[in-house]
Amino acid sequence: MAQIYKQKSKGENPFLDTLAQPPRNSTEKRGKNLKKRARSKWYTRNIVYSLVDLKSPLTKYYWRAYHCNDCIQQEGKQLKSRYCNTRICHVCNRIRTAKMMNGYMKQLSCRDIEFVTLTVPNVCDTALAYTVENITKTITIIMRKFRERKGISINGIRKIEITYNSNTNTYHPHLHLIVDKGGQLIVDEWLKRYPKANRKAQDCRRADEASLNELFKYSTKIIGNKQGEYLIYASALDTIMLSLQNKRCFQPFGDIRKVSEDVDDDLDAQVYDIPEYDFMVWNWEDCDWVNKSRETLTGYISPPDVVFQYVYT
Repeated sequence: MAQIYKQKSKGENPFLDTLAQPPRNSTEKRGKNLKKRARSKWYTRNIVYSLVDLKSPLTKYYWRAYHCNDCIQQEGKQLKSRYCNTRICHVCNRIRTAKMMNGYMKQLSCRDIEFVTLTVPNVCDTALAYTVENITKTITIIMRKFRERKGISINGIRKIEITYNSNTNTYHPHLHLIVDKGGQLIVDEWLKRYPKANRKAQDCRRADEASLNELFKYSTKIIGNKQGEYLIYASALDTIMLSLQNKRCFQPFGDIRKVSEDVDDDLDAQVYDIPEYDFMVWNWEDCDWVNKSRETLTGYISPPDVVFQYVYT
């Protein structure tokens, strides 16, 4: 039986010093980016909060995400912090998404590309890790067949994604691909190997901005939203994270060069339009970073009516 726990957002910032608000001027975008980072960290903490007590093999992994960007060091107007590099962290995923898009879009921009979706029937928790392993091997075999037996060299990127169906308590692993040719051929080969897969669930279409965003985004598909409530299926999320452990979510093939998924500490070492200090340390409290004078770094205020509902099965 599922156990449900609720936690309501405090909806306030206890540090009311208005001098701490980032100035609004021509570099306002950088201030917005800092607020987005604060929001991402706030959401990450609320999500990971549901995972750290599961006694999962990934407990240390979750704690790393919980403490990601806890401390920011400022020199002049440059900010530096350490990143957890986990897939459960929204802060790292925002950086990782931008890195993937910048690295791969340059290689794809001059090509006529297609967006392909490959699915298999939903599986239970005990079959998920095996299914993930199997579908990644299958797409590799298909690409090798086209290249070595048919003389068709297909270039592109594939991403594995897993969603959770709370009504049936099952998981839906599937692949998204961007390819420069042969999309329908890939679908046909896939269905030969997975005859029980729903033919209508497979898809091949010309790639557009929406499909590119779908490929590159990192989203926690385990979260449902219902009238201000975020439903966090904690046990299912842990199952998904375990199935992806030591797996590459993104994998290029053909002549597409690999872009590392790692988030480096110096990626965000850039100059922001913020009050300048020779040296300042900002530590995370509630929903923003605070210095020794109790000033806030971004001015982010958490949503007042958001409720996080944790579901354990």
